[in-house]
Amino acid sequence: MIARIGSRRWVVSLAALTAITALSIDMSLPAQPTLERAFAVTPEKIQLTLSLFLVGFALGQLATGYLSDARGRRTVLIAALATYTLAGVACALADGVDMLLVFRFAQGLAAGAAPTIARAMVRDTYDARNAAQVLSTMVAVLAVAPMVAPLIGGLVLHRLGWRAIFATLALLGVAFTALASLTLAETLPVDRRAQLSVRAIAAGFARFFRTPGTLLPSAIGCATFAGQFAFISDSPFVLINHFGVAPGRYGLYFGATALALMGGATWSSRLLRGGREPHRVLGAGGVALLVGALLVAAGTQLERFGVIAFIGPMIVYFVGLGLAGPSAVAIAMDPVPQIAGTASSLIGCAQMISGALSGYVATRVAGADPRKLGMIVATLGSIGAVLALVVSARTRAVRAARRL
Repeated sequence: MIARIGSRRWVVSLAALTAITALSIDMSLPAQPTLERAFAVTPEKIQLTLSLFLVGFALGQLATGYLSDARGRRTVLIAALATYTLAGVACALADGVDMLLVFRFAQGLAAGAAPTIARAMVRDTYDARNAAQVLSTMVAVLAVAPMVAPLIGGLVLHRLGWRAIFATLALLGVAFTALASLTLAETLPVDRRAQLSVRAIAAGFARFFRTPGTLLPSAIGCATFAGQFAFISDSPFVLINHFGVAPGRYGLYFGATALALMGGATWSSRLLRGGREPHRVLGAGGVALLVGALLVAAGTQLERFGVIAFIGPMIVYFVGLGLAGPSAVAIAMDPVPQIAGTASSLIGCAQMISGALSGYVATRVAGADPRKLGMIVATLGSIGAVLALVVSARTRAVRAARRL
């Protein structure tokens, strides 16, 4: 039955669909060293199964974001999810690493629709503060995915092999397609839809970049997601190859950071529901991010304390991500409600490209060295924290000036 827009069931459905990103990436993480051995290639080559997925994801967001502005949210979302299912089947049947990379890219193209359109549906129906609250709730719900995905991936890998991981993603694609078809109503009326033409697309993109108040909050997401994905990409090699964590137990350590992300997002939602403005929550997130970044830089130098000195600071870092991320997205989209799909796609695309680059660089530069990975994560987190504090301070100053 179609869920009422704004209901808890509607929010949970959107959150479940946005979890497609975490499931697609995190379920494959325990298999990274296995794929390296299976195809007899370098870790950097295997890491491309993550980075190319993200590049495809970024480009897919650009396409589906504007298409949803022109043709409606629901139709574009369902078509993309069906395509994602077919790409998952092709990944499971790949007979070489190059073929796997091609189909992972295709899978990413299709997957980009889910979070892009989910954010646009939220912006279609809420103002900035309420949108930030709903986005925080969605982040808290979807944080379950990174907690369970590596555990599922590790179990499937142990019992059935790496191909079964991609077959499982294809089955999830079937479930997501059914979920979108059965629960989500259209949120963009025909009279609010954009014209579908190359000129209109270019005008929409230009409008986003020219509108004051969109770029700095978007840059926060780029920096923080880059730090997050540097950890996601390289943590299998650091935890499994350096600290000797068994692939089946990798998900427990990774799940701890996902739980921290959920905690930060839940905290954010409560603050917003209690009347705090998004810029104030963003500032609190910036402080938490900065503390986390400093702890990551310091903790990874204390190797005598083992894996705890690596994971403990990352938990603080991920709390900051959960606090800052939803408000940054809501603030960036707020000035351009008429092109919510385009805005959502540009924000998401920029984040994914940042993540793809940082993930590849982190794997290539840091390898299995936690100290090098810690410095990369700390640097990117510090940049995001400073930007968050700047945006928060500017917003307070502008509001104070308006009251005079």
